[in-house]
Amino acid sequence: MSNSGNSDDGSNNSESDDGGVDQEGFKKDLFDRIFEVHSTGSFATFGIIDSFVHPGISVDPIGTVRLPLSEEDAHTLVQASHKAPFGKGTETVVDESVRKTWEIDAGKIHFLNKAWQSCLDRTVEHVAGELGVADGAINVRAEFYKMLLYGKGAMFKAHKDTEKVPGMFGTLIICLPSKHTGGAVCLQHGEKSARFNTSENSAFDTAFIAWYTDVTHEIEPVQTGYRWVLTYNLINESKDPYRSASALDARTGHFAQALTRWQNLEDVPQYLAYPLDHQYTDRDLRLARLKGDDYPRARHVAQSCAVHGEFYILLANMSMHITDPNDENEEPEESELLLSHIVDLEGFTLSIYDSLKISDTLLLQGISYSDREPDVQRGGNYMGNQYAEIDQFFKDSVMIIVPSRFIMSFLLGRHYRHKALDQFMG
Repeated sequence: MSNSGNSDDGSNNSESDDGGVDQEGFKKDLFDRIFEVHSTGSFATFGIIDSFVHPGISVDPIGTVRLPLSEEDAHTLVQASHKAPFGKGTETVVDESVRKTWEIDAGKIHFLNKAWQSCLDRTVEHVAGELGVADGAINVRAEFYKMLLYGKGAMFKAHKDTEKVPGMFGTLIICLPSKHTGGAVCLQHGEKSARFNTSENSAFDTAFIAWYTDVTHEIEPVQTGYRWVLTYNLINESKDPYRSASALDARTGHFAQALTRWQNLEDVPQYLAYPLDHQYTDRDLRLARLKGDDYPRARHVAQSCAVHGEFYILLANMSMHITDPNDENEEPEESELLLSHIVDLEGFTLSIYDSLKISDTLLLQGISYSDREPDVQRGGNYMGNQYAEIDQFFKDSVMIIVPSRFIMSFLLGRHYRHKALDQFMG
């Protein structure tokens, strides 16, 4: 049960420090120093496999499939396929108004050409570099998941991929030679977007597209022909959290100086949180699994804290819980910002409480919830003479910076359970 007395705003109201810089100015400066660190990669990548190797695809029970894909072989593949489902809440459903395509499970597909694995490995190495994954050639592998066949009118509306196996951080698709039009992949992450079209020269070219799991993407309807795809889960097997995606050491001293300024504030915040670009499951919340710019930024802050010696860096999942009474006669909506699953950089759980209500003043930059869809929404159904209240949950992940003198009070925060958050986190 939530109790307003169990909140932890972690800071006092302070207008200025000894140097005349107020806390808001300091928080903006600290945010800017973290934000200016970037990886060499993007949230998604696309290209043509120049040195493509014929995989020698055999499908049970129909046998070898020719490349480029013929109309006859396409019909045979359909006979060996089933309609592709998708996740809807806790259920897996088939609804062709949302997803219309055919799929064949990995267990029925065999690659007869041994050279195919080397071709795939080269593609994965390239993709990992494009996505900015630290030491991707060493740590990243592709696990075959499904074969998909998109005929005329086939599509998949906007969605995000689920992390199907431990270490999965992204999806790789190989679009095999099969003449088609339409079927472009549209991707959106925050304010960034991309549209990749595999139809050009599709009869003979083999294209790849890869993206992070929390990137929203949509497959536009196929207009003619067949879009033929191999789908792989991208898995990061790194166990070394200190591999770097870019050279960050030059900025370390400057950030350590900013941490010293933090100590000299008149009223020192007990901790501050930086919202990460990507969302992470509890299982994958650790430095080695961070994606895109999140990895070099966290790595940079960790290095700076180590150089300074009096600060810790932690990771946590955070949810904004908004309750709308859904009744014009009641007070307007209420909101709570809650931290859960606080871990060190190796993913080891540190906190003894299940959730902690915090003030949004502890975020280095505020998060807007008005222009995004909730990750989970419950309620709103008609009950008797009124509609039930609506609970909305918006999930984010954050990096938390804590002065060493406050670390124990932070980790030993008041213990309470928040019923709605427990339901959301499962």
